[in-house]
Amino acid sequence: MVKAFIQAARLRTLPLAIASIMMGSVLAGFYHKHNWTVTLLALFTAILLQVLSNFANDYGDFKKGTDDASRTDRALASGSLTIAQMKIALIVTSLATLVSGVLLLYVSLTSLNTDAFVLLLVGFFAIAAALKYTAGKNPYGYSSLGDVAVFVFFGLVSVLGVYYLQTNQLDYGFYWSILPASAIGLLAAGVLNVNNIRDIDGDLRNNKITLAVRLKKSGAEVYQLVLVLLAFISLGVFVHLNVGNNGLLMYLIAPLYIVHWIRLKSLSNTPENRPYYNKLLKFHVLLNLLLVIVISLILV
Repeated sequence: MVKAFIQAARLRTLPLAIASIMMGSVLAGFYHKHNWTVTLLALFTAILLQVLSNFANDYGDFKKGTDDASRTDRALASGSLTIAQMKIALIVTSLATLVSGVLLLYVSLTSLNTDAFVLLLVGFFAIAAALKYTAGKNPYGYSSLGDVAVFVFFGLVSVLGVYYLQTNQLDYGFYWSILPASAIGLLAAGVLNVNNIRDIDGDLRNNKITLAVRLKKSGAEVYQLVLVLLAFISLGVFVHLNVGNNGLLMYLIAPLYIVHWIRLKSLSNTPENRPYYNKLLKFHVLLNLLLVIVISLILV
């Protein structure tokens, strides 16, 4: 059973959460200060949210029939877990995320003011968004809104939220951080897009209308390239105007994204190519984390 829950948690996606928290913490340290306690608590909370989203995705797609027995990589569809077990996991993970988030606010904020309640409300929205991606009635993941949610929560909310929790300030550094926060959100949306390109045929059959389904494979591939280009433009502008150099080290990573895109474009949507799409997903996630590490080195 433990192995089944690990499978459902999809550990390969966790670097997305790690990259967001790292970026917010690095930006806070660049402009002001860095608190390791806040970083670690934020990281733990973000990982719990990611796992919660993955559990909910496994549950929601199975309940709607999108995932069938052919999806051996899914816990419910493969029969590794029962619906009752997954419901318990969703409740426990939601509560753990809430407790971790409240503790994060307690450690980070100097007083219980309006900002604390606003951030708590954002936390509730984040938990609700994780649950409602594919689960429940009218899940937004079935209506082409998944990309927007990923951009907002993995980019703007995670990066800017950590910056504020580290500094307790809405200053020039916070507003400049919108650029790298947007870049991280765009690249995270790119990971979702690769996943959705892989699943276009199955999603279409089950009325899961993702943005990739609407754009079709060729359109979604162009969209993927646009996401990457916009992310690098945002990071390039930020580095140039705040560090005083062109961030050459950052652009050494860019060819890897281009290689990734060329490989993505060369694949056809067949069951035989599914393992190759999965490898591209892992590669994209690790590239995002590598890029954040490189940006950290530039800002240090």
